[in-house]
Amino acid sequence: MPDGDIVHSKLRKLYQKPYKWLCEGKATNDECARVLLEQLKQDIKAKGDLPVVLAQIMAARLIQATNVDELGVGTWATLSIEFDRLVQRSDGRSDLKELILRAVKSVLRDLRYGQEINVSHAPVVILERYINEVYESEFKERVPLTPKHYAGIDQATLSERIEEIQPDVKVGINKFAKDAIRKQSVAQISLPRRLSRKPINLDEDLLAG
Repeated sequence: MPDGDIVHSKLRKLYQKPYKWLCEGKATNDECARVLLEQLKQDIKAKGDLPVVLAQIMAARLIQATNVDELGVGTWATLSIEFDRLVQRSDGRSDLKELILRAVKSVLRDLRYGQEINVSHAPVVILERYINEVYESEFKERVPLTPKHYAGIDQATLSERIEEIQPDVKVGINKFAKDAIRKQSVAQISLPRRLSRKPINLDEDLLAG
């Protein structure tokens, strides 16, 4: 069956290929993660630079606020309202703005309740959360929304395979966020380099030691 065929009605065409590969179980975890990240990269690029702009503006405000000696409940509420207004005034799709808001509010929530976050890297942190929101909403949360999976795989096995690639997906999302903030755009984000594998020495005793 060609990769362009729709085999999961709740997934966009962009994500059909990684879904199929995960269902078939023929590709390695690394291969599945990379094909998924490649599609996610295309999705992020298509969604545009608004999240990059907003992440930088909100990060600057967040850094300013956290430089205050004491942060009370009112500070977090004020920031939340400010970010609501900022996003609402921005020119962009409502679903995209909702993902950005969810991302920054998760950062606010974590800071408020004491989770350690490097605020000096706030632009990357916020954008990374946004990209993860895209991944979750466009792929991971949609995968179970079908009564029957491709290639006859059951939901439990498929969920396990998705969890197995999460570390690689997380690394890729972090790389996308860093690229976008450094270059001020999502236009040139790229996948992480593959880990180089040490060549096998045919003279080495593999059973030694």
